[in-house]
Amino acid sequence: MIFIIIVLIIFLLLLLSYVFFMKREIKNITIQLNEYNNFESLKKIDATLFDKEIENLAYSINKHIDINIQSQIKQKRLEEEIRKNIANVSHDLRTPLTSIIGYIQMIKKGNLSEVKQMEYIDIAERRAKDLQNLLSDFFELSIIELPDYYIELQKININNILCEVIASFYSSFVDKNITPKIDLPKENIMVIGNEGAIKRILQNLIVNMIKHSKEDVYISLKKENDKAVLTAINKCNDITEDNIELIFNRFYKKDDARTNKNGSTGLGLFISKSLMEKMNGEIYAEVHENLLHIFCEWNLK
Repeated sequence: MIFIIIVLIIFLLLLLSYVFFMKREIKNITIQLNEYNNFESLKKIDATLFDKEIENLAYSINKHIDINIQSQIKQKRLEEEIRKNIANVSHDLRTPLTSIIGYIQMIKKGNLSEVKQMEYIDIAERRAKDLQNLLSDFFELSIIELPDYYIELQKININNILCEVIASFYSSFVDKNITPKIDLPKENIMVIGNEGAIKRILQNLIVNMIKHSKEDVYISLKKENDKAVLTAINKCNDITEDNIELIFNRFYKKDDARTNKNGSTGLGLFISKSLMEKMNGEIYAEVHENLLHIFCEWNLK
């Protein structure tokens, strides 16, 4: 009988000790959680009691802390990107506006010859068109980035679209004294895509080539396995292996000074990449001996 009582007492003591240490551990975890929630510490929960359930609890809490930390990092990056984008948009809009206002003010002074007045009016008109292009790019980007933005895919004759787009830039090539070297297959290539999106991508590529190249450019189209591959090549001294991937970033410009006289937002290649992804295609770039190669790949089926 005495033995049973002693065993019960020992059991109760052990149970009370377990409850005591368990309560202390829970209190310790609560304190750590409060410190974390009050931003006093970013330290993870440290369990000092060797208990499987407590360890599992600490592990689950730490897992949620990791998720929360990553979420906070993403949120800060997003906020920083939004601030940077707003600054970029403001600068890009302000540049042509300032130019337009400046030329209008000079014209209003009335001390210019008729020839000079017409020259300034022409410049102001070009700047206004630059501004129109900027707003168009910003609007298009806002639409493309909508979560529910959808592109209808179908079989498209890419040869016809490419020829049409190249022909539309004839005067631009002549003005820049650029002779495009075109290499197209005799047979038509049918790709899975969207006509409007493909046109926009090709226009962006050619605009980019004309703006940044002072020499002849090369455009080719061919089949490679189950892909249609478009290659656009132009000379570009400022692009290297170290920064080539940046050309597809939003608002990227080679000089990063945001003073492009062409009215370029740096959005063209970013928009092209977004549209290629919507069509399950791929766009990427390589640089070889100061020549920028941009490749677009569409699925044939």
